[in-house]
Amino acid sequence: MQSLAEWLTASRARVLLGAVVLSFLAVTPLFVTWLPGALLVLLALRQSTPVSEWAAGLIAAATAAWLLLSVGAGAIPALLVAAGLIVPPLLAGRLLARGGSLSLAFQFATLAAVAMLVIVHLVLSDPPGVWRPFVEQLAGDLDRMATMMSNAGSGWKPRDADLRDAASAVVNWGVVAWLLLFNTIVAAAVGLYAHGRQLKQALLGPAFREISAGRTLATVALVVSLLSLTLKWDFAVDSSRLFAGAFLLQGLALLHASRAAFGFSPGWLAAAYVLLFVPVAALFVESALAVCGFLDNWIPLRPRLAALAAKGKGGAG
Repeated sequence: MQSLAEWLTASRARVLLGAVVLSFLAVTPLFVTWLPGALLVLLALRQSTPVSEWAAGLIAAATAAWLLLSVGAGAIPALLVAAGLIVPPLLAGRLLARGGSLSLAFQFATLAAVAMLVIVHLVLSDPPGVWRPFVEQLAGDLDRMATMMSNAGSGWKPRDADLRDAASAVVNWGVVAWLLLFNTIVAAAVGLYAHGRQLKQALLGPAFREISAGRTLATVALVVSLLSLTLKWDFAVDSSRLFAGAFLLQGLALLHASRAAFGFSPGWLAAAYVLLFVPVAALFVESALAVCGFLDNWIPLRPRLAALAAKGKGGAG
């Protein structure tokens, strides 16, 4: 990582080449949409660079938009996606460069994602309708999969309404907002890690372990969750999905803080991340992390964990 970061930021040509190549990788189905944003965060954190993060961001956004247009995306979707990939990490990098914490960047990114949902629901007459063709396509794919399982002898065949509900839970504005937040935080984290490697300092670990949404955002999350359950308001439903993802990130920060406090083996942390991708276990692990992340805003758990760990070490001594 250190050598790659040094190579990318060594000259103007390499920075611009990196912006182009990383943007190309970001729009491929490799789940690395955070790559160009991480470069921008790194450029913002460095004291001096051959190219400013703003210029590199412009090149990265133009590259991403051009690539999306070349594969058939419309002009407006291409510009919106390119802006979503580049602008939030760029602003997060500027915030970090001015002395802000990763936790503060997390809070601002969450607010920006909520603001995006507000704009979407104010501008569009039927926000869920935008995703209806994708929902129907995904529901059809799920139906074909269920048919194959039924023919194989499982005897289970869900209803069409259940399939559409399952598809709607995956394809919606709330998930888009969550992905925007996730992309921003991962880009900020990777950029901060790369900068720490250059400085030979551990910057990311302590910063990530302190991530917290705060009581204000937790209160907003509680309100929109109640509204989504009682009124079935589309904006509240999308917002509650966003906040669930935000508290999941805070729960992961708590998990890392627990490992640092108690000295757990890295294997336990790796196992928790693996379970996040196991279909059945993921539901329970994600829910537990999100609940712990939410509660941490009201009952600060990290100081309690540190005190408990210190007490345990003192008793062992």
